[in-house]
Amino acid sequence: MAKDIKALLKRKLEENNSRHADASQETSLDFGRQHTRIALNLIDPNPFQPRKQFTEKELQSLATSIKESGLLQPVSVRQLDDRYQLISGERRLRAHHILNKTTIEALIIPTTDEEMGILALAENIDRQDLSDYEIGQALRQIESLFPSKKKLAESVGLNREDMYRYFAFEDLPASILKKLDERPNLLSRTAANQLKRLSKEHDTLKFESALHAGWTLLEQAQLEQTKLAEWVDHHLKQAAAGPQASVDPATNHPIKYSGKKVGYISRNSRQVVVKLNSVLINEEQAHRLQQFVEQLIQEKV
Repeated sequence: MAKDIKALLKRKLEENNSRHADASQETSLDFGRQHTRIALNLIDPNPFQPRKQFTEKELQSLATSIKESGLLQPVSVRQLDDRYQLISGERRLRAHHILNKTTIEALIIPTTDEEMGILALAENIDRQDLSDYEIGQALRQIESLFPSKKKLAESVGLNREDMYRYFAFEDLPASILKKLDERPNLLSRTAANQLKRLSKEHDTLKFESALHAGWTLLEQAQLEQTKLAEWVDHHLKQAAAGPQASVDPATNHPIKYSGKKVGYISRNSRQVVVKLNSVLINEEQAHRLQQFVEQLIQEKV
């Protein structure tokens, strides 16, 4: 994620939090900024909420914390007629539902749609990094609130080139977007942009078929997302060249150490490649690995 967007949004969140603190210190309420309790059934979700997933484990942990220590920071809302719309604090709101509470401490703040969208991004980025996919959807959702893409980019501290990378997700097939709704961290904006460009070079149906094949490997951790576009391109070019020139696409099997991926074994119809992080083995161990491979070849013969 670009440093500019994180820094700017964090600053906006800090400004919002200072308004919380100011309101908490007031002994009287005023129409413009009220610190009060609101019935949960009167609060509607933030329409600009970028986060796609709220894990049950995290919500249960937060609910336990609130039960033991109380709510440390009120949610913020804006009033729309006789109801309220959440600005920030959806996890806290959901935790209150888990605890079967009927009201929640809230700060009522007059807020524009533009501020709603940016503050929703800010809170989520500050507390837990959003995926590129979620940021892209959030930017697209609030785009209509700004007079131009240039103004949107300026408002969130992005250059236009990077902003368009976030927008690249929407050019992927709907079936892939559905998968990203479930696992939004699976693909970066750079990889999405590579796939977008690749899609313009190939037949739509063939591209989608190859992408789904590669996506299966991606989900199984047999292919890195940075290599997905390259894999799809290779798959399509080999298919176009005909069966005589075709080479089976490589299948990658990760090599792990202490639960972390440190290399992989890649195999297709022509070759097997073993790739390891060089810091993991010394020269003597590398020599033993070579002898082991030579022994395997002898067994085959």
